[in-house]
Amino acid sequence: MSTEDQVAAVWRELLELDTVPVDEDFFALGGHSMLAVQVLHRLTELTGLELELEDFFELGTVAEVAAELDRLRAARPAAEPVFEGEL
Repeated sequence: MSTEDQVAAVWRELLELDTVPVDEDFFALGGHSMLAVQVLHRLTELTGLELELEDFFELGTVAEVAAELDRLRAARPAAEPVFEGEL
């Protein structure tokens, strides 16, 4: 599942909508600050990435939020390999 699909699924669930256009603003779809906090919590659970609330407000759309999550994922340092003797 793509990041955009994950973000859209969370928005559909929390906004209780059947469809969410990827270019429609979260708040125009009926979202509010308390729902935004829930969205961010759910996305962190799903992706392991943390997006700041202020950034979410500035981004606003599924496409923009997904692109930022993908950017954060790409910028995250790769995990160091663990060798058996190091455990």
